[in-house]
Amino acid sequence: MISALKYIKLNKGKMNRSMARSNIYNNLSLCYTYPNEDVCSWMMGMDWIEEMRKGFGALTDENFEEYFETFRKHLSGQKEEVSLEMSREYTRLFINGFPKVVAPPYGSVHLEKDGLVFGKTTSGVLQFYHEAGFTLKEDIGDLPDHIAHELEFMRILTGREAETAGTEKVRLEEIQMDFLSQYLLSWVPAFCKRIREESTSVFYRALADLTGEFMHLEKNYLGVPEEVNSHRIMDSEIRGG
Repeated sequence: MISALKYIKLNKGKMNRSMARSNIYNNLSLCYTYPNEDVCSWMMGMDWIEEMRKGFGALTDENFEEYFETFRKHLSGQKEEVSLEMSREYTRLFINGFPKVVAPPYGSVHLEKDGLVFGKTTSGVLQFYHEAGFTLKEDIGDLPDHIAHELEFMRILTGREAETAGTEKVRLEEIQMDFLSQYLLSWVPAFCKRIREESTSVFYRALADLTGEFMHLEKNYLGVPEEVNSHRIMDSEIRGG
């Protein structure tokens, strides 16, 4: 079952790659949820930034410090001001911006011909969850192809991978590669590009950039064929995703 989004603290000590990936997916998923009081309190606690730093450090030698410092600086202000600014920008970007939503957080909007929510993509994602052995809670509160839920699904898969080995580990990696190539890579890069170009918030621009960097790392790690990735991204961009 895909759980309600929740904060999972990294285990102390050295992380293996699966643990690092799972925690990065978890933190990114939370960052794409509405910044209500609980989410803002979590963000402004700053612990997640250090955990992201450790997670990326376990995956690559590339330096992403500029993103972490951007998060830290932006979240160091007065809670009321930070919360208000983030909720306004989140709403404009992802919910009901005028004259249109700037960056719809649903795969179906980017991938369906008519650009509508709850299309074949939404049904496909839901079916993928079910075939992988998961069901959605009735009170999930949003569509299954919302970026937060898709990232959380990968968090669950990578978390389980961290606890297993052998053929089960290989099976879980195959599920991750299929989901990444069919759904996340098919629209998230274009989605991140839209945020980067249109957001007035340094936090969300940095979040979009870091998400894009992580998708690139994941594509290489899981071995997604370049031609599949390129075709899907091009198709999404043509549709205005």
